[in-house]
Amino acid sequence: MVYLDSAATGLRPKAVVDAVLEAMVSKTGGVHRSVNYLGDRATEAYEESRLTVARWIGGLENEVVFTRNTTEALNLIAHGWPDRRRVLVSATDHHSSLLSWGDSRTTTIPPRIDGRVDEEAIYKELALRDVAVVCLSHVSNVTGQMPDIESIVERAHHHGAIVVLDAAQSAPHGPLETQSLGCDFLAFSGHKLGSPAGVGVLWGKPECLRRLEVVSKGGGILQSLRGGEIRYKDDPWRLEAGTPAIESVIGLAAAIDYLRGLDCEQVVEHLKCLRSYAIEKLSLLPRIRLLSANEQGAMGPVSFYFEGLPSHVIARGLSDSYGVCVRSGFQCAEPLHEFLGIGPSLRLSFFVYNQVSDIDFAIESIRSLVSLNAR
Repeated sequence: MVYLDSAATGLRPKAVVDAVLEAMVSKTGGVHRSVNYLGDRATEAYEESRLTVARWIGGLENEVVFTRNTTEALNLIAHGWPDRRRVLVSATDHHSSLLSWGDSRTTTIPPRIDGRVDEEAIYKELALRDVAVVCLSHVSNVTGQMPDIESIVERAHHHGAIVVLDAAQSAPHGPLETQSLGCDFLAFSGHKLGSPAGVGVLWGKPECLRRLEVVSKGGGILQSLRGGEIRYKDDPWRLEAGTPAIESVIGLAAAIDYLRGLDCEQVVEHLKCLRSYAIEKLSLLPRIRLLSANEQGAMGPVSFYFEGLPSHVIARGLSDSYGVCVRSGFQCAEPLHEFLGIGPSLRLSFFVYNQVSDIDFAIESIRSLVSLNAR
């Protein structure tokens, strides 16, 4: 099997599987609750995992909130941020970024003619000074393009808005430096880094986390509940209601430890080379239309389609006849496809386990399928 769908979810390293199994066998206990040996071990492993995540993104432990995924993290901000003025999003982005905020206060910025984020349009909206939040994907899950985050953050802060980054696609491509990014909140999912599903991360500046209202209420977030008076725990625990995904959190830390054991610079360069090579080779195929380009700053997935050939047919043929796994669909970014006037696209995406030979085999398989369907 050739797996080229890592932008959807990453394959799990053995170190992650082992860590999860060990947690299930010897650390099954109530995190922050059980006053016993197993509860102590579970709590210790859970909080050590928080420290591992914090170091990975250049933050502090009390800035890391565990969620189920990127989508839940964005919804926590959308429903908990007290400033209810307008929210700016880009039609280039993932459905989670577009839908979390609600229609009544969301202004969706159309893409530029080339399908990129229209930064100038964002600046014009910010100048009206009625914007509370700018929410953008750090890396497009369709094209792999990156907006100018530094400039957007500077303009947003100048006009009294915060910036929320959906880092689901950038997190697997090396440590995220939240301090240099300058954003106020950042969210990503663990499963794209090789952890089990069901765990995500919301990072926030301490002053921003303090302003978040509690959205999900229940056990685990209370300091006390007496006489009808609610006293919440400090951040980040007041934002983690209910029993957490303990094994998945431990698995996320193991995935990060696995990636940290590699040479990060070499990994980044390797993934960039794979992306560039795939674009170069795909461009030679007949009837293909590439949505991704080789350009500075781009990373992650490569999307394309074939004129007159349904993408689902190609994807199913690749899987069933050649053992090649790719993505087919709107990539959770249907408004961008609609703007570009196209139907579902195909997407290749890579991780540390992929090699040039995977791309060569996939492209030859695509070439064979396209030739067969063209007859």
